[in-house]
Amino acid sequence: MINGMFSRILRLICFSTVLIGFGYEAVAQDQALQDYIAQGLKNNQGIKQQGLLLERNMYALKEAKTFFLPEVNFSTSYLDSRGGRKISIPIGDLLNPVYSSLNALTNSTAFPQVENVNQTFNPRNYYDAKFRTSLPIYNAEITYNTKIRKEQINFQQAEVDVYKRELVKEIKLAYYACLQADEAIRILESAVSLARENVRFNQTLVKNDKAIRTVVSRSENELIGLQAKWEDAKNQAENANAYLNFLVNNSLDTKVNLQKRDQLIVEADSSAAGRREELLKLESLYKINNLSGQLAKAAAMPRLATFIDLGSQGEFVKFNGDTRYYLFGVTLDWRVFASNRTQYKAKQAQLESQATGEQISQVEQQLQLQAQTASNRLKSAVQIFQAARSQTALSQQYYQDQQKLYREGQLLYIELLDAQNRLIGDQLQQSISYLNVQTRSAELERAKASYVFSN
Repeated sequence: MINGMFSRILRLICFSTVLIGFGYEAVAQDQALQDYIAQGLKNNQGIKQQGLLLERNMYALKEAKTFFLPEVNFSTSYLDSRGGRKISIPIGDLLNPVYSSLNALTNSTAFPQVENVNQTFNPRNYYDAKFRTSLPIYNAEITYNTKIRKEQINFQQAEVDVYKRELVKEIKLAYYACLQADEAIRILESAVSLARENVRFNQTLVKNDKAIRTVVSRSENELIGLQAKWEDAKNQAENANAYLNFLVNNSLDTKVNLQKRDQLIVEADSSAAGRREELLKLESLYKINNLSGQLAKAAAMPRLATFIDLGSQGEFVKFNGDTRYYLFGVTLDWRVFASNRTQYKAKQAQLESQATGEQISQVEQQLQLQAQTASNRLKSAVQIFQAARSQTALSQQYYQDQQKLYREGQLLYIELLDAQNRLIGDQLQQSISYLNVQTRSAELERAKASYVFSN
């Protein structure tokens, strides 16, 4: 029974081998893994944060476009003053002699005497309320600012895609770690069962005076050691499951759905390398720097706008046809001299663009190196896995032969124990090397940006 358990584990590991040649990569398609990726892309907190930043940039673009549209503002003011500068108007001195003559000629008092006027400059009990509608006719700064906002959306979208691809890689690595931890638990569980069987068998030998007590003590110590490793593997599995749940925004103690190894479908990945979003980000940054330079130059260009005021002004509380007014105008604002401020800002943007251009060339080479290195690492990982699989098969056969000899009394227990430990170590190493293949495959997929996001 114990041998059968070891054989099944070995067949399951061998069945899930990742086949790869030097001309292509192989990727195991796992529906459970794809479900976790979809869930992570939908619920991950980091993705949500990046999405909010992208949405913010979209509203910034909408805001920039509103500067092309009319703007209506309402303003009002009330003024009241006493004292201050005055202007004397000699109305009485001018009119009173005339009025006196007219009263004498008409023998009446129809023309009263008036006093001179002292009018202050500051208004008294005066209000002014108006709606001002303004519209830019020509403003190059608004145009370039809108273009910058559009490019910032492209920049942030590339940032979102970078985060998504990194998240896909991390989810895959976390899922494969869960698989490896689960496989380690299975291997050690089988080893513990085998050790218990050896303890019972050795106890029987001692009872029948066919072996000494030391054999039982040694087998019991071996059982205790395997049980400790088994418990450690369970703890590692819990940590791996918690990390995967963290990435997909699940409760940390949620049970992870691991697809059975014998249900994996192995197929070659013939997808071509995609355009890395890191380069798209730098290209957007390059365009933003160029537009910033043009925006700086636009500050020296004239700005033409028009406005119309519809309002009322006069003595407070009074509102009638005499107080209502409209005022229409056109404004031209042109900065004539600013001590070369515009030229300095444009030069800064130009240098930033040049620096970004150099960075693009450097990053292109780095990404090419990363993809080539990832491909070579995957090839090495596959070769190591194939060697580990072959070694595990040999260890399995060797252990079965040694166990048969031991049960026939032709072998020392320490030799059987050595074969058992070698088998367990090779099985764990094969499981680790399989995880390494999956890890390198995910790294190559990330380096090539070949994962296709569903709509």
